[in-house]
Amino acid sequence: MPNILTPLQIWNNFDDSLPLECATVGEVTEGNIIIERVRFSGRDAGDGRVSVYASFARDVKSPSTECVLVFPDSVKTIDDEVLKMIVRRGYSALMVDYRGEWEGTENYTVYPQSIEYANTAKCGRSKDYVDNTAIETCWYEWVAVGIYARKYIVDRTGNENIAVLGLRDGGEIAWKLGVAKKFACIVPVCAAGWKAYEGISKFKPDEHQLDEERYRYIAGIDSQAYAPYVQCPVLIMCSTNDPRFDYDRAYDTFSRINHDFAEVSVITYSVNCDACIGVESTADMFMFFDRNLKNRQIFIPHPAEVTITVDEDENLVARAAFDDEGEVESYEMYMAEDCIDSALREWTKCPYKGRLSGNEHEFFMNIYEKTGTVFALCAAKYTNGFTVWSKIVVKKISGSFRNMQIKCRVIYTAKNGNDGFSVTDNNSQTIGGIFFTDDIVLPQIVEKARGIKGIYSVCGLTTFRLNNPRYAPEKGVMLKIDVFCDNSSEMDFTIKDVNTNEVYKSIVSVVGGVWQPILLESKAFKTASGAALPEYSSNLRLDINCGESYAVTNMMWL
Repeated sequence: MPNILTPLQIWNNFDDSLPLECATVGEVTEGNIIIERVRFSGRDAGDGRVSVYASFARDVKSPSTECVLVFPDSVKTIDDEVLKMIVRRGYSALMVDYRGEWEGTENYTVYPQSIEYANTAKCGRSKDYVDNTAIETCWYEWVAVGIYARKYIVDRTGNENIAVLGLRDGGEIAWKLGVAKKFACIVPVCAAGWKAYEGISKFKPDEHQLDEERYRYIAGIDSQAYAPYVQCPVLIMCSTNDPRFDYDRAYDTFSRINHDFAEVSVITYSVNCDACIGVESTADMFMFFDRNLKNRQIFIPHPAEVTITVDEDENLVARAAFDDEGEVESYEMYMAEDCIDSALREWTKCPYKGRLSGNEHEFFMNIYEKTGTVFALCAAKYTNGFTVWSKIVVKKISGSFRNMQIKCRVIYTAKNGNDGFSVTDNNSQTIGGIFFTDDIVLPQIVEKARGIKGIYSVCGLTTFRLNNPRYAPEKGVMLKIDVFCDNSSEMDFTIKDVNTNEVYKSIVSVVGGVWQPILLESKAFKTASGAALPEYSSNLRLDINCGESYAVTNMMWL
């Protein structure tokens, strides 16, 4: 097929020999951290060179020559908080603006007119399609920015040992940089390719017909095509329930990583963090940098081997075999049922059954009696602080098991812990809108009046449990929730229909200092135009927010 270029054909002969023509155009200082606003020249597009805008951050007293090159999402620009987070961990950092011209923004990367589609706001089809060749897309220009950014770092620090951290679309760029140039490691966050398959679950019968354009895109843009050619270790960081990222396919990309680096590459998952990266995965990232940038002797365990089977008492169980070379400090097994849409899937912890032998453990999978497919995912934290995750194991279920569960109208009580809930607002308490650095902001159990406990998060609560068949509503039911607010306030209940993206709200006044039940009919939820939610159904996301400290429990259908 014509015009189908592979990663090596695209990047093997890229010219990065042009001089940088650097300039510092401003700076800010906070404590011992200085952030310089810089410009340097990128590739020559024929009608001029790209003028790259970036920020270089370092510690004033002890600047590190080990540097992290950061790519934000394609709709974002430089984030000083991300830079400061990295510098505080002992590194220098360069974050580039590659989205280009943006309304209300004064400083940005300037692309010549011939490649104005490199501006995110003007990229049009060049982001999601390859109409001619992969070289004539915004992705090519964004990676070219990264290649010259690497050159800037080497000239600035004298050190070629550089890591790449890419956030969402920036993570897709990281994969390409890992092929185009030699780096110490790359860390794609919520980015693992398969963009040509967007909206198509890997668990649905594939009726998707690929035409010539799709083959061009897959071969030259999609990150799974780059994985076999990467020239360094990779840490893939996944977040569950991210509507822009299908973590089901992430392991498929992970399994394709160049075998020379597969043993020292890692994949992590963040459960109950919505579209963000949790504290343990964030800690893993810096340990990964320490290992690959500072050559520290950090043991990276092999992922747990998970199997789903039936025990001697006819219970459905999951078994996890951990790496015998390390000492496991803690572990969790998660399961999900039937939902093939990864963004809607509800992960719950499996009760621990016991040790089988050595580093092999067993967990109960208490599935609903009508479940047809079960998913399992295991995390193991080792004594050196590194947490590794298994691949997601999927098993079709038939027959009956002793520990099967019947349908239940009680959706949640505090006895469930934080199972079933994630955070709603991932911006106010995260760095860069993606990294959690403190578990205290995640859903947790709190005790209120009369010793009654409920669940709370300063970031708001989100549940996808309404999609779980075990808790699915019958027609005509009402939603009952016991709530507590420290002070009188309004609680905002929001339902989003993820099929139509329609948003329905119900705002309820709550008296402070006492537990009280709230009854919500479906028609109590209304759109901005006043249309009521016709009925409770599947594919609904429920968000709970309040300006006061609060707690909720005893969520059920009546």
